[in-house]
Amino acid sequence: MDSYLDAIEEIKELADAEEIHRVDDVSIYLERFTELDLIATGIYAEVYEVPGEPDKVVKVCSSKIDGYYLFARWCMRPENQDNPHVPTIHREDTIELSSGRVVRFYVIERLDDISDDGTEPTRPSHFHDDDFGKLWGTLRTMTLPFADPNKPFNDQVQSADEFVEQIQEPRPHFYMSSNERKPVVIDDEVIDDHAALLKTLFDVLSFIDDHGVMDLHGGNYMLRGDTIVITDPISHKYAKEAPLNLPN
Repeated sequence: MDSYLDAIEEIKELADAEEIHRVDDVSIYLERFTELDLIATGIYAEVYEVPGEPDKVVKVCSSKIDGYYLFARWCMRPENQDNPHVPTIHREDTIELSSGRVVRFYVIERLDDISDDGTEPTRPSHFHDDDFGKLWGTLRTMTLPFADPNKPFNDQVQSADEFVEQIQEPRPHFYMSSNERKPVVIDDEVIDDHAALLKTLFDVLSFIDDHGVMDLHGGNYMLRGDTIVITDPISHKYAKEAPLNLPN
Protein backbone atom coordinates (compact mmCIF):
# COMPACT_ATOMS: atom_id res chain seq x y z
CA MET A 1 0.00 0.00 0.00
CA ASP A 2 2.99 2.33 0.30
CA SER A 3 2.89 3.26 -3.39
CA TYR A 4 -0.78 4.22 -3.10
CA LEU A 5 -0.35 6.19 0.11
CA ASP A 6 2.66 8.00 -1.34
CA ALA A 7 0.66 8.89 -4.45
CA ILE A 8 -2.24 10.27 -2.39
CA GLU A 9 0.10 12.38 -0.28
CA GLU A 10 1.90 13.78 -3.32
CA ILE A 11 -1.35 14.59 -5.16
CA LYS A 12 -2.69 16.37 -2.06
CA GLU A 13 0.48 18.45 -1.84
CA LEU A 14 0.30 19.35 -5.53
CA ALA A 15 -3.39 20.24 -5.24
CA ASP A 16 -2.71 22.44 -2.19
CA ALA A 17 0.07 24.18 -4.14
CA GLU A 18 -2.38 24.60 -7.06
CA GLU A 19 -0.04 22.70 -9.36
CA ILE A 20 -2.82 20.24 -10.14
CA HIS A 21 -6.00 21.98 -11.28
CA ARG A 22 -8.00 19.61 -13.46
CA VAL A 23 -9.34 16.11 -13.06
CA ASP A 24 -7.25 15.09 -16.08
CA ASP A 25 -4.14 16.23 -14.23
CA VAL A 26 -4.80 13.60 -11.58
CA SER A 27 -5.05 10.83 -14.18
CA ILE A 28 -1.90 12.05 -15.91
CA TYR A 29 -0.01 12.13 -12.63
CA LEU A 30 -1.12 8.60 -11.71
CA GLU A 31 -0.08 7.31 -15.11
CA ARG A 32 3.29 9.04 -15.36
CA PHE A 33 4.58 9.43 -11.83
CA THR A 34 3.26 6.51 -9.76
CA GLU A 35 3.55 2.73 -9.77
CA LEU A 36 -0.20 2.26 -10.05
CA ASP A 37 -1.24 0.58 -13.34
CA LEU A 38 -4.48 1.52 -15.10
CA ILE A 39 -6.53 -1.62 -15.80
CA ALA A 40 -10.04 -0.32 -16.55
CA THR A 41 -11.88 2.86 -17.43
CA GLY A 42 -15.57 3.69 -17.33
CA ILE A 43 -17.82 6.69 -17.83
CA TYR A 44 -17.29 7.93 -14.28
CA ALA A 45 -14.21 6.15 -12.93
CA GLU A 46 -10.80 4.61 -13.53
CA VAL A 47 -9.47 1.47 -11.84
CA TYR A 48 -5.82 0.85 -11.01
CA GLU A 49 -3.80 -2.12 -9.81
CA VAL A 50 -1.79 -1.62 -6.64
CA PRO A 51 1.77 -3.03 -6.79
CA GLY A 52 2.26 -5.81 -4.26
CA GLU A 53 -1.48 -5.96 -3.47
CA PRO A 54 -3.00 -8.55 -5.84
CA ASP A 55 -6.25 -8.67 -3.86
CA LYS A 56 -6.91 -4.90 -4.05
CA VAL A 57 -7.62 -2.24 -6.67
CA VAL A 58 -7.96 1.53 -6.49
CA LYS A 59 -11.07 3.14 -7.98
CA VAL A 60 -10.72 6.83 -8.82
CA CYS A 61 -13.99 8.78 -9.15
CA SER A 62 -14.05 12.38 -10.34
CA SER A 63 -17.45 13.02 -11.91
CA LYS A 64 -19.68 15.71 -10.40
CA ILE A 65 -22.80 13.62 -10.80
CA ASP A 66 -21.52 10.10 -10.12
CA GLY A 67 -23.19 8.65 -7.04
CA TYR A 68 -20.72 5.82 -6.40
CA TYR A 69 -19.44 7.42 -3.21
CA LEU A 70 -22.93 7.14 -1.69
CA PHE A 71 -22.97 3.39 -2.25
CA ALA A 72 -19.33 3.07 -1.11
CA ARG A 73 -20.08 4.76 2.18
CA TRP A 74 -23.19 2.60 2.60
CA CYS A 75 -20.96 -0.46 2.19
CA MET A 76 -18.58 0.96 4.82
CA ARG A 77 -21.29 1.19 7.46
CA PRO A 78 -20.54 -1.22 10.32
CA GLU A 79 -23.72 -3.22 9.73
CA ASN A 80 -22.80 -3.85 6.08
CA GLN A 81 -19.09 -4.58 6.29
CA ASP A 82 -19.55 -8.34 6.77
CA ASN A 83 -22.17 -8.70 4.03
CA PRO A 84 -20.69 -11.06 1.40
CA HIS A 85 -22.81 -9.52 -1.37
CA VAL A 86 -21.27 -6.03 -1.22
CA PRO A 87 -17.61 -5.22 -1.88
CA THR A 88 -15.11 -4.75 0.91
CA ILE A 89 -13.94 -1.14 0.75
CA HIS A 90 -10.76 -0.73 2.77
CA ARG A 91 -10.48 3.05 2.72
CA GLU A 92 -11.67 6.28 1.12
CA ASP A 93 -9.45 9.29 0.37
CA THR A 94 -10.66 12.59 -1.03
CA ILE A 95 -8.75 15.45 -2.66
CA GLU A 96 -10.27 18.83 -3.51
CA LEU A 97 -8.69 20.57 -6.48
CA SER A 98 -8.32 24.34 -6.80
CA SER A 99 -11.20 24.24 -9.30
CA GLY A 100 -13.47 22.97 -6.52
CA ARG A 101 -13.79 19.49 -8.02
CA VAL A 102 -13.47 16.62 -5.57
CA VAL A 103 -11.62 13.47 -6.61
CA ARG A 104 -12.40 10.38 -4.55
CA PHE A 105 -10.15 7.34 -4.22
CA TYR A 106 -11.35 3.95 -2.96
CA VAL A 107 -9.19 0.95 -2.11
CA ILE A 108 -11.45 -2.00 -2.86
CA GLU A 109 -11.12 -5.76 -2.85
CA ARG A 110 -10.38 -7.19 -6.28
CA LEU A 111 -13.28 -9.18 -7.76
CA ASP A 112 -13.79 -11.25 -10.90
CA ASP A 113 -16.02 -10.65 -13.91
CA ILE A 114 -19.09 -12.86 -14.20
CA SER A 115 -18.74 -13.71 -17.87
CA ASP A 116 -15.81 -15.81 -19.07
CA ASP A 117 -15.25 -13.73 -22.20
CA GLY A 118 -15.24 -10.36 -20.45
CA THR A 119 -18.45 -9.11 -22.06
CA GLU A 120 -21.17 -7.51 -19.97
CA PRO A 121 -23.47 -10.25 -18.63
CA THR A 122 -26.96 -9.49 -19.89
CA ARG A 123 -28.40 -12.96 -20.50
CA PRO A 124 -28.79 -16.02 -18.28
CA SER A 125 -26.30 -17.88 -20.50
CA HIS A 126 -23.54 -15.56 -19.31
CA PHE A 127 -23.76 -16.87 -15.76
CA HIS A 128 -21.88 -19.88 -14.44
CA ASP A 129 -24.96 -20.90 -12.43
CA ASP A 130 -27.92 -21.59 -14.76
CA ASP A 131 -30.51 -21.10 -12.01
CA PHE A 132 -28.97 -17.77 -11.08
CA GLY A 133 -28.95 -16.84 -14.75
CA LYS A 134 -32.73 -17.23 -14.88
CA LEU A 135 -33.06 -15.33 -11.61
CA TRP A 136 -30.85 -12.58 -13.06
CA GLY A 137 -33.10 -12.25 -16.11
CA THR A 138 -36.15 -11.89 -13.88
CA LEU A 139 -34.39 -9.46 -11.54
CA ARG A 140 -33.34 -7.26 -14.40
CA THR A 141 -36.81 -7.25 -15.94
CA MET A 142 -38.34 -6.34 -12.60
CA THR A 143 -35.82 -3.68 -11.56
CA LEU A 144 -35.20 -2.00 -14.91
CA PRO A 145 -38.22 0.37 -14.64
CA PHE A 146 -36.77 1.78 -11.42
CA ALA A 147 -33.86 3.25 -13.35
CA ASP A 148 -36.37 6.00 -14.06
CA PRO A 149 -36.28 8.44 -11.10
CA ASN A 150 -39.99 9.07 -11.63
CA LYS A 151 -40.74 5.45 -10.63
CA PRO A 152 -39.81 5.27 -6.93
CA PHE A 153 -38.90 1.75 -5.81
CA ASN A 154 -40.14 2.26 -2.26
CA ASP A 155 -43.58 3.29 -3.48
CA GLN A 156 -44.11 -0.13 -5.05
CA VAL A 157 -42.02 -2.49 -2.89
CA GLN A 158 -42.14 -2.03 0.87
CA SER A 159 -40.46 -5.17 2.20
CA ALA A 160 -37.97 -7.88 1.27
CA ASP A 161 -40.81 -10.44 1.30
CA GLU A 162 -42.81 -8.34 -1.17
CA PHE A 163 -39.67 -8.01 -3.29
CA VAL A 164 -39.40 -11.81 -3.46
CA GLU A 165 -43.10 -12.14 -4.26
CA GLN A 166 -42.69 -9.84 -7.23
CA ILE A 167 -39.60 -11.73 -8.39
CA GLN A 168 -41.55 -14.99 -8.34
CA GLU A 169 -44.55 -13.56 -10.14
CA PRO A 170 -44.70 -15.28 -13.54
CA ARG A 171 -43.61 -12.81 -16.17
CA PRO A 172 -42.45 -12.99 -19.75
CA HIS A 173 -39.20 -11.17 -20.26
CA PHE A 174 -36.81 -10.35 -23.04
CA TYR A 175 -34.19 -12.95 -22.11
CA MET A 176 -36.26 -15.99 -23.10
CA SER A 177 -34.92 -18.05 -25.97
CA SER A 178 -36.95 -18.23 -29.17
CA ASN A 179 -38.12 -21.78 -28.43
CA GLU A 180 -39.26 -20.96 -24.87
CA ARG A 181 -42.56 -19.11 -25.10
CA LYS A 182 -43.71 -19.36 -21.51
CA PRO A 183 -42.93 -16.97 -18.65
CA VAL A 184 -39.99 -17.85 -16.43
CA VAL A 185 -40.97 -18.80 -12.88
CA ILE A 186 -38.26 -18.83 -10.21
CA ASP A 187 -38.51 -21.88 -7.95
CA ASP A 188 -38.62 -21.59 -4.16
CA GLU A 189 -35.35 -23.53 -3.96
CA VAL A 190 -33.57 -20.93 -6.09
CA ILE A 191 -34.99 -18.15 -3.91
CA ASP A 192 -33.79 -19.95 -0.77
CA ASP A 193 -30.33 -20.48 -2.25
CA HIS A 194 -30.00 -16.75 -2.96
CA ALA A 195 -32.01 -15.36 -0.04
CA ALA A 196 -29.12 -13.33 1.38
CA LEU A 197 -28.39 -11.74 -2.01
CA LEU A 198 -32.06 -10.84 -2.54
CA LYS A 199 -32.28 -9.27 0.93
CA THR A 200 -29.12 -7.27 0.17
CA LEU A 201 -30.47 -6.23 -3.22
CA PHE A 202 -33.70 -5.03 -1.61
CA ASP A 203 -31.72 -3.02 0.95
CA VAL A 204 -29.53 -1.51 -1.78
CA LEU A 205 -32.49 -0.57 -3.97
CA SER A 206 -34.28 0.97 -0.99
CA PHE A 207 -31.19 3.04 -0.20
CA ILE A 208 -30.67 4.15 -3.79
CA ASP A 209 -34.30 5.21 -4.06
CA ASP A 210 -33.61 8.07 -1.63
CA HIS A 211 -30.26 9.17 -3.03
CA GLY A 212 -29.91 8.59 -6.75
CA VAL A 213 -30.72 6.70 -9.91
CA MET A 214 -30.52 2.92 -9.99
CA ASP A 215 -27.99 1.42 -12.43
CA LEU A 216 -28.10 -2.35 -12.04
CA HIS A 217 -26.92 -3.64 -15.40
CA GLY A 218 -24.86 -6.81 -15.74
CA GLY A 219 -21.51 -5.07 -15.52
CA ASN A 220 -22.34 -3.86 -12.02
CA TYR A 221 -22.31 -7.34 -10.52
CA MET A 222 -19.08 -9.30 -10.04
CA LEU A 223 -17.89 -12.50 -8.37
CA ARG A 224 -15.91 -13.35 -5.26
CA GLY A 225 -15.36 -17.03 -5.95
CA ASP A 226 -18.95 -18.22 -6.53
CA THR A 227 -20.53 -15.37 -4.56
CA ILE A 228 -22.41 -12.67 -6.46
CA VAL A 229 -21.32 -9.18 -5.35
CA ILE A 230 -23.27 -5.99 -6.12
CA THR A 231 -20.51 -3.59 -7.09
CA ASP A 232 -21.88 -0.31 -8.46
CA PRO A 233 -25.68 -0.03 -8.41
CA ILE A 234 -26.06 3.77 -8.51
CA SER A 235 -25.35 6.16 -11.35
CA HIS A 236 -26.46 9.76 -11.02
CA LYS A 237 -26.95 11.15 -7.55
CA TYR A 238 -29.91 13.42 -6.87
CA ALA A 239 -29.17 17.13 -6.68
CA LYS A 240 -30.58 17.29 -3.18
CA GLU A 241 -29.47 14.32 -1.14
CA ALA A 242 -31.12 13.03 1.98
CA PRO A 243 -28.78 13.14 5.00
CA LEU A 244 -26.59 10.08 5.47
CA ASN A 245 -25.58 8.59 8.80
CA LEU A 246 -22.12 7.41 7.79
CA PRO A 247 -19.00 6.43 9.72
CA ASN A 248 -16.37 9.10 10.25
